Formats: sequence, structure tokens, C-alpha cells
Amino acid sequence: HAAELAAEWEATFSRFRQTSELSQLNAHSGERVQVSPRLLHGVRAALQARAATCGLFDPTVLPALLAAGYDRSFEHLADLPRDIDVPQPRLAPLRNAQIELSPALRTVRLPAGVMLDLGGIAKGLYADTLAGHLAGWPGGVVSAGGDLRLWGVPPSGDAWQVGIEDPSDPARDIALLSVEAGAVATSGDNRRHWQVGGQRQHHLIDPRTGLPAFSGVRSVTVLAPTAEAAEVVATALFVGGADPVQVARVRYPFLTALVVLVSGEVEVVAGTIGDGADASADIAA
Repeated sequence: HAAELAAEWEATFSRFRQTSELSQLNAHSGERVQVSPRLLHGVRAALQARAATCGLFDPTVLPALLAAGYDRSFEHLADLPRDIDVPQPRLAPLRNAQIELSPALRTVRLPAGVMLDLGGIAKGLYADTLAGHLAGWPGGVVSAGGDLRLWGVPPSGDAWQVGIEDPSDPARDIALLSVEAGAVATSGDNRRHWQVGGQRQHHLIDPRTGLPAFSGVRSVTVLAPTAEAAEVVATALFVGGADPVQVARVRYPFLTALVVLVSGEVEVVAGTIGDGADASADIAA
């Protein structure tokens, strides 16, 4: 069932398949397009996330991702010569683009020139959906491209143990999260990065500039009730940074966040819900 659901998700949300439903929607920006309930739900969730993070999470960053050189699936990205120019800010005019949804007609209209990347939030929605199908199991973990959705009792103890990778040393865990239930997602610049014009690029775009984000953060790991929420908050905190002013802009449900700074320091950010009882973190020295 998991493989079948994954194939359906790819057919709906992949931006690397010209035949996917999302690619067809992007190809017809400026027009009203009838979409499936699944894609409509994904677009609506992404727009709600944009509003709840004051635009730090924004699904309309696809033109900026393409400008930065992320124009093919990542496994093919590093193997090809990159002869395009160093990306320049080009997203600002499209910020807060008014995307029209009609749930009754099941249609979406993107303004001309606007294209969506739903990769992160679609991954979270997939993990949540599959976990829902498996909810009858006494305990389990759904892993979707690094996102984890956990429930029930693990075979070996009272809580699930989730290692958090050191972004500077992938062979080492920088922290260990002890999780009773919920979801864990990480956003960082250490996995999906490449060179363009001699400059290091990564896939996490700052919607305010249209360029890869630099907020003094290397990675953010978030524990939240759902994988969708964990994905959104991890992206927003990576883009915005971990200072209290930026964290206050994230009005999305999460329990805690571990932020690894460029300096190597680790900060623990209190979430918008809960009292921390659902998780504890051991930080490696």
C-alpha cells in the first residue's frame, strides 16, 4: 500500500515529471485549472502555511529555485555542468501572489508567471496520510524522505529515539530526541546543495530575496503533532532564523525545535503548543 500511495503522490505533486498534475497546473498559470481533491488539499495547505508563517514558508518559490539551478531531481543535479549565471533576486514581485481556489468547482488559478513547489509539504502530507492508514497498528514509524511520523510504543522501550545528524559531520549525531508520538522533520543546507558560477547554492529559498536563505542556521529539526506541521516549521525557522522575533512569526503548531547554528552551537526553541512533555533532547557535547 505504501508503494502505491507513493506512486500516486508522485503523479500528483512531482515538479520533475512533466505529466504530473502539479506540473500541468504550473504550465497553465494564468488559467483556471480543474484539479484533483488531493492537489487542491495540498495547495490549500501550502497557502495556509504561508499565512501562518508570515511568508517564511512560501510555495511560490519555484521560479527562484529554477534560477538557483535546481531544475532537475537532486540525484541528477550534481552530475551535470552548471553553466547558468549566478542567480539574482527575482522573486520579490511575486510575493504574496493571490492564488484563487474554488473548492466547490475544484479549480485553482495561479497568477501568470507564478509556479508552485509543493515538495516539502507534500512529503509531510504523505507521511501523515500513510500513518493514518496504519493507525490500527500498536506502534510504528513512517519515514518519508527524512520526515518521520511516529506513534504507539516502540519494540524496545517507552519512547522512540531519533538521532539528529550533525550537519558538519553526517557520521555523527549532534542530539538524540526521545519522542512519545508525533512527527520529526529537518530542514538544512547540508544535503541538497550544488555549485553555480563558483557559488554554493541550496534548495531552501528565502521568499523575501528569491535567493538561497542565509540566516546563520545550518539545520533545524522540529517535533510537531504532524509531519506537515514539522516540515513547515522547520523550513520557516531555517529561512527566518532562531531569534525570538523571527520565531514569533511562526504561528503553526509545534512542540520544540533544535536549531544548529553556523557556529556549531545548538539552540532549543520552545514550541507554540505543549509543555515539552512529549519529547526530550540530549545534546551531544
